[in-house]
Amino acid sequence: MAARAAVSCVTINRLLGYETYLLDAESSRMVKAPAIDSTRPDGWQTKAPSHSLLELPAEIAAHGYDCYDLTMLHLPSVERGYLAEVRAAFEDSNVEIFQLLIDTGEVGSPDPQESSAGIEHTKFWIEVAAELGASGVRYVPGDSQPTPETMRSTAAAFRELFDFAVGHGLKAATENYRIFTNEADSLLQLVELSERDYGWIADTGNPKGPNKYENLEKLLGGATSMHAWALPNEDGTPDKEEFRRCLTMVRDSGFDGPIMLHGAYAMDNFAWAPDLWTGVEEMHAEVLAVFGEDSR
Repeated sequence: MAARAAVSCVTINRLLGYETYLLDAESSRMVKAPAIDSTRPDGWQTKAPSHSLLELPAEIAAHGYDCYDLTMLHLPSVERGYLAEVRAAFEDSNVEIFQLLIDTGEVGSPDPQESSAGIEHTKFWIEVAAELGASGVRYVPGDSQPTPETMRSTAAAFRELFDFAVGHGLKAATENYRIFTNEADSLLQLVELSERDYGWIADTGNPKGPNKYENLEKLLGGATSMHAWALPNEDGTPDKEEFRRCLTMVRDSGFDGPIMLHGAYAMDNFAWAPDLWTGVEEMHAEVLAVFGEDSR
């Protein structure tokens, strides 16, 4: 399968009004997360959504995309009836939920109780992913530091979670995201110690500093999907030269999965474009320029 352009929960943040939800541990219900502080310099704040999650698949399909990464943070409910509605909306629109992104949980914590809670939290969302008909699931260890001790315990947890995901018919993946696996070496060591066939997302925006491209290069060989960011210039416009450099590295690695078009690295990540889908198509044009028409 050739590399293909796709979209994700990050791509369409604006359509859902930047609203996010968190699981209440006591009630096992989703509650709206606090509004992002609009006094922050970057101006992150919730806005009136233009679409509900149930309307989103048809919108995605109407713009020619058939692959989507869904975050658990965008699910307003985990009631089985609602999950069935979401699944039907994606299936009726012929849009694949490539992965459910599990963005919370501290599987890698040095505190055994917190780690155990993180494992159970992740298993809950793996079950939700299966209900949604997702092809896979992505989870990460969290924001603890990778030490020899936490690396061993987290590898054991990743073995358990991988087997649990596979038992639910899901492909398991992780990502260079949050502190524990932000560095490629830590992610690769964790995967090796887990003794399981993990894929992973290679995120082009998460590596920072002078070793960014070296870090990204290490991840490309086993990456099963990409989170593609067009980092902003000082004036807020996307740095297309840097974006194309990353895409060229991805192409040259032989990558053949979905490339999730995220926009610039900010909450309103397509603020530089006249509208969301025009911005997505500008990024898609860059993918086509690097990968050719097979990436359509």
